[in-house]
Amino acid sequence: MTRLAPPSSAEPESDRTGVDSPADSPTPALWWHARWVAPVSLALGYVLNVLFRLSLVTRQDFPVVSPDEPMYLVMARILAGRPTTQIPNDQVIPAGYSLLISPALRITDDPVFAFHLIMGINALISCLVLPMAYWGLRRLNVSKPVAYIAGTVAVLAPPVVFYSQYAMADTPLPPLVLAWLIGLHGLFSEGGRNSRIRFALLAGFAAGYCLLTHDRGGVIIALTGLVLLGALVFKWAPRIASASALALLAAMFVLKQLMTTWMISRIDGAAPSQVGNAVFETLLNTHLLRRTVMRLIGHLWYFMTSTWGLGAVALVVCVCAVLSPRFTLANRVVAFVMVALLGGVALAAAAGLPNDHRLDTIVYARYLSLLVPAYLVVAVAAVYHVRGWKKTVALGASAGIVTLGLTAALLHMASQQWRESWFIRWGLPDVTFLSSLSAGNWDGFRPVRTTATALIVLAVVLLLRLLGGTRRGALATGAAGLALAVFAGSATVAITYKITKPAVADRLGDGSGFIKAAGIRPGDQLVLDEYVRWELRTTTAYMVIDGRVWIRPMIMKDVPPPPGANVAVLNRTDKEAGLADSWRNAPAGWHVDRLVEDGQYVIWRRG
Repeated sequence: MTRLAPPSSAEPESDRTGVDSPADSPTPALWWHARWVAPVSLALGYVLNVLFRLSLVTRQDFPVVSPDEPMYLVMARILAGRPTTQIPNDQVIPAGYSLLISPALRITDDPVFAFHLIMGINALISCLVLPMAYWGLRRLNVSKPVAYIAGTVAVLAPPVVFYSQYAMADTPLPPLVLAWLIGLHGLFSEGGRNSRIRFALLAGFAAGYCLLTHDRGGVIIALTGLVLLGALVFKWAPRIASASALALLAAMFVLKQLMTTWMISRIDGAAPSQVGNAVFETLLNTHLLRRTVMRLIGHLWYFMTSTWGLGAVALVVCVCAVLSPRFTLANRVVAFVMVALLGGVALAAAAGLPNDHRLDTIVYARYLSLLVPAYLVVAVAAVYHVRGWKKTVALGASAGIVTLGLTAALLHMASQQWRESWFIRWGLPDVTFLSSLSAGNWDGFRPVRTTATALIVLAVVLLLRLLGGTRRGALATGAAGLALAVFAGSATVAITYKITKPAVADRLGDGSGFIKAAGIRPGDQLVLDEYVRWELRTTTAYMVIDGRVWIRPMIMKDVPPPPGANVAVLNRTDKEAGLADSWRNAPAGWHVDRLVEDGQYVIWRRG
């Protein structure tokens, strides 16, 4: 099996190690060695990728993923110093992502313009995957040109771009995970004490901010704490470095608790997220064991196919690195946390997701997307360093066996559930695209075709690598990377136009379309009946930036509107009755303002 050795301390980012890389291949063009080339290329690539992302989210004016986007947006609104309002589900989730986008809500009172700014912030954050992936590949002794091409593949990967098109915490997690892994790799590599302290602080901060961003950060912070404690006990790194990282980790944990407490104090009736409790309750329930295992397999299967089999390549390499003393300490530690994080997040998601009869709950895409760039980085490094056709074939065969094994297990355990579950494109973007290449449409879930397409892509990559042999290994890997970059970009565009844009168009009546049709003015204070369409209730909590939203059971329980409300939204349940009959017990001073035909909502105003 290939060995991925870190750069030596004498040459921290040299192009070659002369050990297990294609060292016999011709030297790259000398201009790649100039100091200015890498930073200029990365800056240019970063700008182009930002512009590419922005081109994909034109006319995306409001949140469409409920309740996730509105929850982050409401918290961002409060962090921006604006008045409190109703939060969807009345649960406070980690606010680290909301903090990053909150400047947009300080700049303007226009919810549409603010959402455009948030999409811009998302693009700036998401494209950090490019320099981070490049840095990670250089630490794995991949040459500059190949590292740059592979970084482009990572930043264009559909799971990375797709979730950046929404106001969700999945945007900052991929670059944060890369920074965390690079920090751990630097901490456990040979080098000066000051350098290793800096890497330790990078790892601690990135892990801590993952916790501030999403509950998945709990798995990351637990793994980081375990590894750092091991480093202290076994002296794997300078103790001052490990202790500094642990102290920063503890500080970030305390900060997360303080942010949650402060947020709860600002939102009436809010409580901490119960996701962690749901996970442990399910894991301890033996009656749900089969369902949890089925979902675990489904999530891992989705990850392997959405990374075109390269995720399986990286998994095989990481498992070998953990088990083999031939790998360096830094590589073994990073390999261990990558495998543990993959399994830990997949297990937590399998246990924590509700029983909502959706296909994507069984084969969930989103929660493992944070690891896509990291696994692509390791896979490309493995393809780059592997020598000889036998090892290349063995690597591909191992990855194929993993992917096919997961496919077979999923078909065995979940085929009955598929016939009883809803197919929603948004929850299955990558596999739907892969199966559409052979099926010709996007209207169904086809796991066998998805697996076949993913393995064909992997086979093409490995075939290109084989054609390069030993002497032209770098050139062949670069060619495979270019092909993957084109494929990733094409897939991202296709997914955007088949899934993202239709989802936005379908939700116009819950977003800016409703605000305009309902005649909502700056400063209005809205109360919505709790039986108004759920998506409208959650979206409006964001769309009324300079006012406030309440949800009250005004019809079924005859609860009066809050004293501060001046606009009420109710369903028109009987089209034959007059509009005033939509609220028979309306308090004095309220009158019908208008009817919103799309959705049959009656708008009432006070005064």
